[in-house]
Amino acid sequence: MKLTGMTDVAVRILMLMAVNRNDKWTIDRLSEATNSGRPQVAKVVQILNRKGYIKSRRGRLGGLMLAHAPASINIGKLVRNVEDNFALVECFACSPNRDCPLSAVCRFRGKLKHALNTFMNELDAINLTEIIENADEIRLSVAANSERELELSA
Repeated sequence: MKLTGMTDVAVRILMLMAVNRNDKWTIDRLSEATNSGRPQVAKVVQILNRKGYIKSRRGRLGGLMLAHAPASINIGKLVRNVEDNFALVECFACSPNRDCPLSAVCRFRGKLKHALNTFMNELDAINLTEIIENADEIRLSVAANSERELELSA
């Protein structure tokens, strides 16, 4: 299974907000910090806001911020909320109109479902706190990336 860039960006955004809890983020700043395109970041922020992971405040003192403690943000649930397709193979999406001729006897589909469930169970066992235990390193990495971007634009 391959997770989409949306999940990748969502996790990065939440990691950044979690290690910088007092910061107010903007879409532009998140785009720069995650090294992702502004349209993709805007779309992910919209999803994260709608699903209650982040909150936004308007005005001069406003911005985007984490809505919950990192320990309460489950990575498996996050992936399910961001990803819209868990069909590992085409037969996962079979319907009566387009049925696979092997569906009644196929054991591969069941094995893949088991593998996907195992994968998601692993993600369900992780919360955001566990992936930001190296918060200082994360902050330094983002700062170094920002400095590189400034040097390249100069």
